[in-house]
Order: sequence, then C-alpha cells, then structure tokens
Amino acid sequence: MKAGLVGCGRIGCEFDEDADRVGIYTHAAAYRAAEGVALWAIADADPAKLANCGERYGIPPERRYTDAAQMLAKEPLDLLSIAAPDRLHAPLAKLAATAPRLRGLLLEKPLALDLDEGRAVLNQLQARGLAVVVNYSRRFCPAHAKLKTALAEGRLGRIQQVSGYYGKGVKHNGGHWLDLLRYLLGPLVSVQAWPSQASDYEGDPTPDLRITLAGGVTASLLGTDHLHYSLFEMDIVAEQGRVRITESGHCIAWYAAAESPYYAGYRLPVLTDTDTSGMRDLLLGAVENLRDTVLERTASRCDAEDGLLALCAADAACRSMLSGKPEPVV
Repeated sequence: MKAGLVGCGRIGCEFDEDADRVGIYTHAAAYRAAEGVALWAIADADPAKLANCGERYGIPPERRYTDAAQMLAKEPLDLLSIAAPDRLHAPLAKLAATAPRLRGLLLEKPLALDLDEGRAVLNQLQARGLAVVVNYSRRFCPAHAKLKTALAEGRLGRIQQVSGYYGKGVKHNGGHWLDLLRYLLGPLVSVQAWPSQASDYEGDPTPDLRITLAGGVTASLLGTDHLHYSLFEMDIVAEQGRVRITESGHCIAWYAAAESPYYAGYRLPVLTDTDTSGMRDLLLGAVENLRDTVLERTASRCDAEDGLLALCAADAACRSMLSGKPEPVV
C-alpha cells in the first residue's frame, strides 16, 4: 500500500535523530519499516522540511508537495498520515475524507481544537468508511497494555486515587493523559478545572484538573510549565499496591503492599519491578495497526471516536474554567 505524509517536522521525520534511544518514532520511519506499506509521497508547506524528508527517504522531487490537496489529488495513495500542526488536523482530516482511493488515515492528536469541529470530523470520517488510527501513542506501548490488563483483572485491588502531571496545553498534551486514564480505567464522567501557573501552548490552556470516572474513582491532574521542562506522570494508588508512570511513560514502576522494613506492624508499597521496555517503536505499532485495520484483520487501537472522547474531556476542562463548576464529558 502506498502512503502519503502531511507534515515533515519532528513527529513526521525529524525524531529519527533519536532512534537509538526510542526506536521507530516517526511516521516516515514507520512506513519504511512496516511490511506491506511504503512511503510514496510527502507534503509540507516548509520547503526546507520537505527537502530534508524527501532526501532522507528517497522521495523524488515530483512526489514532494507544498500543498496537501495537490498530493491527494494526484497521487494514488492508500494510506495517509497527518502530522501537521494541531490547527490543521481537522481541515486535513476532512480533506482526506474526500479522497476516493484512500483507505486508511493515521492522525496525530488532537482530532481538532474545537469540539464541534471534532464531531464534524468524526461524522465525515465515519460516513466515508475510512479506517482511522489516532496517535495517542501510549496505546501502542506493550508496557501500558500490560498495565491495562493487570488493572482489568483486579490484580492491584480497588483503585483508591489517581494523580499526575502534564504540560503544554490540555488539548495538546493533556489529551494524552486523559486518553491514557480512560484507556486504563474506563469512561470519564466529569471534569473540574482551575487555572494553574503553567504557560498556555498556542492558546491552549494548561489548567489543574479533577476528573471523575464512571466507577466513582477520582483523578487529580496538575499543570506544569513546559517552558522549563517536559513532565508527564501518572500515579495509580490501589488497595494492594501502586503503579507510577514516569519519564513520559518510558518508566513504569510497580509496587506491592508489604510489611514495612522500618516499623513493625505497618505496611508500605514496596518496589517490585521497573519496566523500561515498552516505549520503543510506537509509530511502527500505529502504522501496523492502521495497515491491519484496513485489511480487516484487527480493530483500531485508538479510532476517531476515541480521539473525540479525549477532546471531549479537554473541552470539559475549558468549559469548567468558565463556569467554575464540574462539567460533563459529552
């Protein structure tokens, strides 16, 4: 299958410089590595980025475009990746839905910046019947899948509390955290938000959040300033232990409740395992999932509806800052 890429920036191809540490972490590298697909054409409004990606991946000049619409009109593409800036995700996804030959779409998060536009994107993609994968990347991480299974099987007992940190906008990076929370623990019911000291990201606020889940569990998420450094953490405290996701998900520490090594008659969560294996080759996993979804061998691990629900939670946070009360995730 022939794939097109819109957006030749960091997640498009430039994170290849980090491949020794994170493996296949770009759309371009994933199309090169996945069996049965090939990167055929690329588009970017920045000629320098376009040339860099084209030279790196051997895309001839006649299949390099500064206009994504021209690429979709001229090239016989089966698959398309949208790795452009957030504000372009929705219009490019709508454009993809009009391409008659296209069979599958891999879309960077968020689905859109506006909830009504996100719903319009979802409706258009579903009406078109495109296979869709939204890159909430931790859904393609084996270590996070292992954690999801353990939680579903009740190995840690009842969940008591969940907390964490994020930065760089509630829709941009906060959506990753909200999607991971839903992926691990189920539907989100409501969100209350308060302004934090963290910087906005291109107009996207970074508030503090309190989230209520369908099972009654509550989660607290604190905004941090991405201008100083990146922070993405989640701490799940349960009856029989605890799991801490740190280093943006590259490290998952497992704790089990055990007798305190310090005080007789007390129990503490004691570290039993640290998993640092799972965050490699995430974009390869996403492209392979898209390929298999197109070929009807498997389901999308994160489809357009999942993408919309993450946006719904982020939108509830924004509405809560205006209303001063919890807002439903709808």
